[in-house]
Amino acid sequence: MKKTLFAILVALSLVGCGNQQKPTEVKCSQRRYTKSLVLYYSQTHVTEKVAKLFAEATSADLDSIVPVNPYNGSFTETIERCQKEMERDEKPQLIKPMNVDVAEYDTVYLGYPIWFGVAARPLEAWFMRYDLRGKVVIPFCTFGSGGLETSVAKLRRMAPSVTILDGFGIRSVRIDKAEEEINEFLIRSGIKPGTVEELPPFGMKRSLNDEEKAIFDAACGDYIFPLGTPVLVSSRTVKNGTEYCYVTDSKDQDGKPARSEVYVIVSNETGVGPEFTKVVR
Repeated sequence: MKKTLFAILVALSLVGCGNQQKPTEVKCSQRRYTKSLVLYYSQTHVTEKVAKLFAEATSADLDSIVPVNPYNGSFTETIERCQKEMERDEKPQLIKPMNVDVAEYDTVYLGYPIWFGVAARPLEAWFMRYDLRGKVVIPFCTFGSGGLETSVAKLRRMAPSVTILDGFGIRSVRIDKAEEEINEFLIRSGIKPGTVEELPPFGMKRSLNDEEKAIFDAACGDYIFPLGTPVLVSSRTVKNGTEYCYVTDSKDQDGKPARSEVYVIVSNETGVGPEFTKVVR
């Protein structure tokens, strides 16, 4: 029943709506970076996969951040340990010496998984100990639901004199899309030469209709944590389909009312279900 309903919704989404914006092609100007390093922390090797793709795409050197006392337990054990550390207001732990001298690089691609909405604690431990002034920092992260925006904002607060770009993020369950999306990100950021579609703005926010509510449920219904109740939606046409931005009523970590934006892509490809790509809290 769910698959049949979604097939109908895909057909409807291809028709589009009056508020939906369409992309146009744009050639991005290229920035000039000299010596680059991809530096990452990865507990489960997911972020490591993304780091290697960045290194290959940019011909950058590659190194990893390794904690003295590694987080090598299960997901639940890692969460419990982090909670205890934060409750005790413990500073992020020490990091083992690296194989490279960061001072030799002009650009640092900084990779990490998202923990509690921000960069993983080992990454923050490293970030607190290194002077990156005069360098360009390009964050990238993997996450279950989201956290790119909040993690970058915290890094900027930690190092206000460092140039930190907006960065790249991808859900761990969408890692098979990483290579294509990294390439587009690098072109759009002016790091690689090339032409990409200029993304139009989302249309006006509006109340959901039944089809849009069903798309949200199909994309997000199986996610393990609540994403809130969708109350508004806007959309735009992207390269391979339609992207929706749902405004949801939810609660923050303290249980207070909050609003989030949940992003979903409906592909033009036959048989592909809607994908929950990220949430911005």
